Amino acid sequence: MYRCRELLVKCSLVISFLILSSARCGCEQSKVMSEEERIQLREEARDMFYHAYNAYMENAYPADELMPLSCTGRYRGLTPNRGDIDDSLGNFSLTLIDTLDSLVVLGDLGEFEHAVNLIIKDVSFDNDVVVSVFETNIRVLGGLLSAHILADYLQQRDGIMPWYRGELLDMAKDVGYRLLPAFNTTTGIPHSRVNMKYGLKSDRLESARETCTACAGSMILEMAALSRLTGEPIFEAKAHKAMDELWKMRHRSSDLMGTVLNVHSGDWVRRDSGVGAGIDSYYEYCLKAYILLGDNKYLNRFNRHYNAVMKYISQGPMLLDVHMHRPHTNSRNYMDALLAFWPGLQVLKGDIKPAVETHEMLYQVMQRHKFIPEAFTTDFQVHWGNHPLRPEFLESTYFLYTATNDPYYLEVGKTVLRSLQKYARVPCGYAAVNDVRTGKQEDRMDSFVLAETFKYLFLLFADKEDLILNLDEFLFTTEGHLLPLSLAGRTGNGTKVSDLEIDDSEFARSCPNTLQLFPETVRKPLQNMVDGMCPKRTHRRRLTASEFSAANINHLKMIKDMGINIIAVSDGRVQLVHTFSAARSSADAEEGLLFMQEMVELSKLQAQQPEPAAQAVTVPMRDHLGEEQTLVMQAGPSQFGVNLKGDQKVRARTVIVQPFRGCGEIQNPHLVKGKIAIMERGVCMFIDKVRNIQKYGAAAAIIVDNTPSSSATSSPMFSMSGDGTDDITIPAVFLFSQDASKLLLALSKDPKAEVTISEMKDSDKWLDNEEESMFQKLKVSVQEFLNKHAGIAFTKTVQVSSFRANIGTDKIRITHEDVKDDVIPRGDRHQPAVEPDPEGAAQVDIALGEQRATLSGVSIEEMKTTDVVMQTEWLLAELLKEHHRKEDDLVKAEADTGVSILAELSQVMKEAKGAEKQVTREKLAELNSILETVTQMDDVHETRDILNHVINKFKDSSDEIVVGEQKK
Repeated sequence: MYRCRELLVKCSLVISFLILSSARCGCEQSKVMSEEERIQLREEARDMFYHAYNAYMENAYPADELMPLSCTGRYRGLTPNRGDIDDSLGNFSLTLIDTLDSLVVLGDLGEFEHAVNLIIKDVSFDNDVVVSVFETNIRVLGGLLSAHILADYLQQRDGIMPWYRGELLDMAKDVGYRLLPAFNTTTGIPHSRVNMKYGLKSDRLESARETCTACAGSMILEMAALSRLTGEPIFEAKAHKAMDELWKMRHRSSDLMGTVLNVHSGDWVRRDSGVGAGIDSYYEYCLKAYILLGDNKYLNRFNRHYNAVMKYISQGPMLLDVHMHRPHTNSRNYMDALLAFWPGLQVLKGDIKPAVETHEMLYQVMQRHKFIPEAFTTDFQVHWGNHPLRPEFLESTYFLYTATNDPYYLEVGKTVLRSLQKYARVPCGYAAVNDVRTGKQEDRMDSFVLAETFKYLFLLFADKEDLILNLDEFLFTTEGHLLPLSLAGRTGNGTKVSDLEIDDSEFARSCPNTLQLFPETVRKPLQNMVDGMCPKRTHRRRLTASEFSAANINHLKMIKDMGINIIAVSDGRVQLVHTFSAARSSADAEEGLLFMQEMVELSKLQAQQPEPAAQAVTVPMRDHLGEEQTLVMQAGPSQFGVNLKGDQKVRARTVIVQPFRGCGEIQNPHLVKGKIAIMERGVCMFIDKVRNIQKYGAAAAIIVDNTPSSSATSSPMFSMSGDGTDDITIPAVFLFSQDASKLLLALSKDPKAEVTISEMKDSDKWLDNEEESMFQKLKVSVQEFLNKHAGIAFTKTVQVSSFRANIGTDKIRITHEDVKDDVIPRGDRHQPAVEPDPEGAAQVDIALGEQRATLSGVSIEEMKTTDVVMQTEWLLAELLKEHHRKEDDLVKAEADTGVSILAELSQVMKEAKGAEKQVTREKLAELNSILETVTQMDDVHETRDILNHVINKFKDSSDEIVVGEQKK
């Protein structure tokens, strides 16, 4: 099974790639950018940096980050918590530390000196705050080390900052020692979090055991640099130990790594393997540790990992996650934005051709969605639309341009710059994009926007002559910080390489000659890889998802031609199912695929919209003791008309619309004015029902569910949809069937009762430990049973312990026999049958009537017999429970007064002896007579008189079961 699935996935991907790659289009080829335009873009990138930097310094410093929409600073513990994303913050002016070396790259030495002064004067790391070890290492430690190196470098080369005496290095050492407790694990792999003041001295930190591969494997550059600059080897030793342990944990067959592991046992928690989130910078640091430190073992490890990635994860230009232990099986069907760093790493490796291919795929995704979404599917649809202005794609663009000098990559950078300016720039900096589909912005500007995104954008348009640094002498860390290659000669701390780790494969240490590369020839077959970019569709769509209306018969025919079927789900929702082979033609099938994709996007957007508030339907009702109670039912709101909020409410008497479903002409329009009209779901749209009664002056509408046994307590809140026309001016609410039965039961007792519709308040909801009277549930269910299932023609026998029901064409006969081992069923609906003793059995007939009409007006053929069987089984089970109840505090017989027939049934079944059996039979016969009277209601105009007769006849014995006028 798995092998077949694997082959299908592989084949579909290969076929898709071949189809996309075989297409050609006349996209305009990139031209050589003029020197004037390059300089103009360079200065615009510089301006973008200062727009964001000045906004941070003027409105947020000394906060960790700027919130660009509210134009204030983000402080840990003071601004609303965002979960794990806030673990990078520590109330230590994160953005300024992360940005120090960007100021040097831009040549602004005056502001660099000013910023260094501020950091030395204002920043302290002795904070009682839990931070991410990984983020603090790459952003804070890396930022301090890079700034120290550049300050020292500029002091020696240009004689500036003569006052500087290594204060930033001292601060970096302080941070390093605060991170060291994280390495106190069984394996030496660091914890993911640490308290900057107290280390791991908390139960929550000590018990935390999971970390990601990138988190544990991206420490070596900064820790080694700290050791080599301070002469204290402990930092580099700890980082080497962690890297060695991670190498041992690779899958020995595939050479792949998982993404999440246990820091104590070394066991993998998640075995997904890719090059994106959770693992990205581990591979990066394997190669860069060799470049910076000159340790051959890291080159060997990287080559082994790289070969595995290109063998199993690289599928054409796409990089898809697999299971590390089953590398031929994909583990997910989407890619994430963090993998955009990979082409840049491939440039460092010297493998330019696949770097060009993957970068081109990413660029087309970026053009299609304005930015690269945080995650996107294998058919390049949005999986997660967030975009926090990440730098990885610009980083790879910069490295590809540096390696190939192809002006195409300047055009790529120009496109990114225009998107940032158009969709992210705000008066107070640059705001992250919450969803690339809608363009909605987020009050967020991460420190890496200044540390990396604008740094790489500026460098892309800058010539070597424009820079005050020779970047060939430096290595970029994963956070874009500069570490000098001269660090390799500082100490001899490199570990000895075991013979097992030596890679003697040919070309393992070689790089290609970039002068012989022609990236355009590599890109050309991929020009149309991402569908929808080029060429544009020339034919007009027949029907889009946003145009679709379920009430339009032509639309239903169109989607049928596309191979799409609509299936009604029991909870009221509908499900769209697309079958390619069911479409009228292949073109229609492709149209259906687009329609389904649009529907998915629309549903996601709809899910993000705030739901209308739940509504409440309130009605007064007298209990069996005559005391007035208030029933409150939760009702679903509508997406049209008026949704009542706060103190808004509608109170009026009710009318049951005829026909009950409220579609077409209404038979009793003169009764609707000023009333709350009650209708049943079905046949026509919700909004059409409400339009029908609105034109006759109804005050509001209550639409009840036509699905048996549905309830607000067991179903999600249902919101009625409209048709896009906003012409409803009255409230309309939806009641599930069980809740509607409560309402109808109350109205049958008092047809003049006023019903109130309002917003559902928390105080109106039932508490979890409150239980509705079992007897009340029984009455409501009988009411629902009578409403829905009168007159169903079939024959069936249902047995529940000592109770048996024979369901006939015109009645349900319930019989009971006293048995010694009468057991209440507990979850088992199928009890052994017990033959009743005719002499010792009590019997009641419930007449179903000859009319065989239902409340909803549907035919007998449309009713399902299983519904009645299930209701009957439930009724017998409840009767059995009542039979075994020793004391019923809710319904008690009192002197000279009648009692509930069902309550009496539970008593007389236990104690009837001799003459008392006769009393039992008389009571049951009385119930039978009353119910048979209901079947005589042949003429709707006689209903009220007959009901009065029934109620009067019933008063002397019980008021616990009343069949109201909704019987019709």
